[in-house]
Amino acid sequence: MIVFQATGVQKNAFPQPEIVIYPTIKYNDGSGYNNSTGKFTAPMAGLYAFAKLTCSYVNDAAITAFMHNGHSVLVSQVSATSSSSQCTSAELFVKMSKGDQMWVQTVWSGTNIVFDTVYHETSFTGAFIHG
Repeated sequence: MIVFQATGVQKNAFPQPEIVIYPTIKYNDGSGYNNSTGKFTAPMAGLYAFAKLTCSYVNDAAITAFMHNGHSVLVSQVSATSSSSQCTSAELFVKMSKGDQMWVQTVWSGTNIVFDTVYHETSFTGAFIHG
């Protein structure tokens, strides 16, 4: 079985586009996710499902992308109002070769991502579907 779930963010403020590192590993069957780099490396070829939950602070926005081998494959944005923080989720399926990589990256300078385990558990997840 190949499945991972990583939560949290290594830092909240991203002054320039960069990889989002989710340091807390809840599952990592197959050892594909590296919480030092924020990257998932496919241990075998096949179809994978990925999901991310991103939350933005009040009066702020967060724009993130799924990156497959350095190429943006899906961008999502969340903008929070003056009254509360907001979250957005994104999911996709990707055919990957063994050794391909997937990660989440900010694409907008000034992105601030919320992480609190009570209301907004920012996360990056993935699972092997079939070969």
